[in-house]
Amino acid sequence: MSSPDANSTIVVGVAEEGASGAAVRWAVDEAAVRGAQVHLVHAVPHEVPYAVPQVLGVHAPAAPLPADPPGHPREPDVALRRAAEQVRAASPGQPVRSSAVRGTAREVLLRVAADAAAVVTGPGRTAVFLAEHAPCPVVVVGEDAPAGARGVVVGFDVSPAATAALEVAAAEAALRGEPLRVVHTTHLPGGHLAVTDPEAHRAARRRARARVRAAVERAAEVVRRRHDVEVEVVVVTDSFASDVLVERSRRARLLVVGAHERTTFAVTLRGSTERSVLHRAHVPVVVVPVPPRVVDVRRAPAAELAGTA
Repeated sequence: MSSPDANSTIVVGVAEEGASGAAVRWAVDEAAVRGAQVHLVHAVPHEVPYAVPQVLGVHAPAAPLPADPPGHPREPDVALRRAAEQVRAASPGQPVRSSAVRGTAREVLLRVAADAAAVVTGPGRTAVFLAEHAPCPVVVVGEDAPAGARGVVVGFDVSPAATAALEVAAAEAALRGEPLRVVHTTHLPGGHLAVTDPEAHRAARRRARARVRAAVERAAEVVRRRHDVEVEVVVVTDSFASDVLVERSRRARLLVVGAHERTTFAVTLRGSTERSVLHRAHVPVVVVPVPPRVVDVRRAPAAELAGTA
């Protein structure tokens, strides 16, 4: 197993009211196991005349900061300071930096995602947008994993998106020394035989199920050997993938799904699984892009973003 990259960065989106405690806790835990730093990023609307730091080598026009009324510090400073306090309270020695960047939350977080190991945010429209467009894994944290949670669950349908998600899920399980559960849902053929030839129908379904399980187990075996993790394969028939994943992840630490490209109507339907999961999951969800910018998220390059510590 490769060592975590000490230069990787976990980005946490900070809203005006601050970052959610669950999102910060997840980011701190992830940064600790990777040896990474936490980067708190707050999006400042274009119409607000706050100075904006240089981001990714692009100088945004900065306006002079207005004088603060006594006892009323600027909102970005307040939100970032509160989020930084959450990080330090959760892990006093954790490296953390903060940046206020001009733009909408969507465009700012998408921009910083270019050099992040992962972007962490709460549920909502911004999370869905990032899950569909970000070049790095997007972690949506609505609430903490349940007490005693263990293991990583990944949805796998033998597609390129699912293969990328399987690799990331195996790496996450290996980092924590926990098991990986690979969940596949399928609708078996042979329905036209159900009435006319029930035995042939059952035989066709058995053969189809065996082929599907063999394909999933081959993929699972690859990551088991690569990451030295305990792997369980679960094949569920004739059920909605989102329902199965939400249910199977109830006692897990993390749920991982692949982000499908939205280029055709068929793919849009298939991509609805991760959107449904984001809205319904009771554990943190990682959405992995395809093709992934990095296969092993522990090797993401450092983000050289200007900001204030």
